[in-house]
Amino acid sequence: MKPVAVDIVTGFLGSGKTTLLTHALAGPLARPDVVFIVHERGDIGLDGRVLTGMASAESVVELAGGCICCSVEDARFDMAVRDLVDRFDPALIVIETTGIADPAVLAHRISLAGLGLDAVITVVDAPEFEASARAAGVVRAQVAAADFVVVNKVDLCDERIRGRVHGRLRRWNRRARVFDAVRGAVDCNLLFGLGLQRYRKQDEAGTAARAGLGHLHEDAIRAVSIRSRGALDCDRFERFLARLPAAVVRAKGVVSVAGTPWRCVFNYTCGRYELNWVQWPAAPAGSEAVFIGREIERAEPLLVGGMAACEAAETN
Repeated sequence: MKPVAVDIVTGFLGSGKTTLLTHALAGPLARPDVVFIVHERGDIGLDGRVLTGMASAESVVELAGGCICCSVEDARFDMAVRDLVDRFDPALIVIETTGIADPAVLAHRISLAGLGLDAVITVVDAPEFEASARAAGVVRAQVAAADFVVVNKVDLCDERIRGRVHGRLRRWNRRARVFDAVRGAVDCNLLFGLGLQRYRKQDEAGTAARAGLGHLHEDAIRAVSIRSRGALDCDRFERFLARLPAAVVRAKGVVSVAGTPWRCVFNYTCGRYELNWVQWPAAPAGSEAVFIGREIERAEPLLVGGMAACEAAETN
């Protein structure tokens, strides 16, 4: 089975997960090679109806009844995933969990199924967050597993409550990037892995394209693309990924590794990285990577030098 990236969208009951996805369907997810798995707690799939009502959501699969983190160990999950990949040939699978799911369990199951975890996106309801955290321990688990936390409905609470929410989120997960949102409206190009392509195109197009970035330009979110002709030393490359500067939020690429004909597809999200090995005969020799973050141009010399230091010595 070919490697396919997976984004998990999680969050407690009523936090706004489907609203976030509906917003994303107007942006990076508005493409036919994205498959949605919507998991409903009951037998009536309301979230799936909302998404299939969007013009661009052609592939929505509903799982009804029960909690995905309770039934996910079943081998049927692997079979269902393989069937989805065969039927739709997706570039990305987006799973919206129930409000009571622990995403760490699902992330483990995804890895065992041969898929790549792109990001865990946790949505929290700002005005109800403290009450939800007291009522259900899974809220903390959802925050702890997150790469990105979307603090939704910030328009419905004052600065004091908002500050308390941010403080608790930082205590529970210092690695995650936190974004405030109203009705799920947030920079979904950054949250979902397919947005990397957009950033890369903007980076390659130069200053003229950056002029049209809107709020992304104002937020100083940029991309740095790096290419190298030589193969990389795997150990040095892993150390490089583990020590990327804090400015890097996301990174992805395909690299040649010394000593093997296989290519390495890597994904980095908020301090967590994954390496996946694939046979990719059509890929050109060498390596290429794109790094995305806030004011990342300041870190560009460090990134370029780091990639160069990973190149393996040529042998005759």
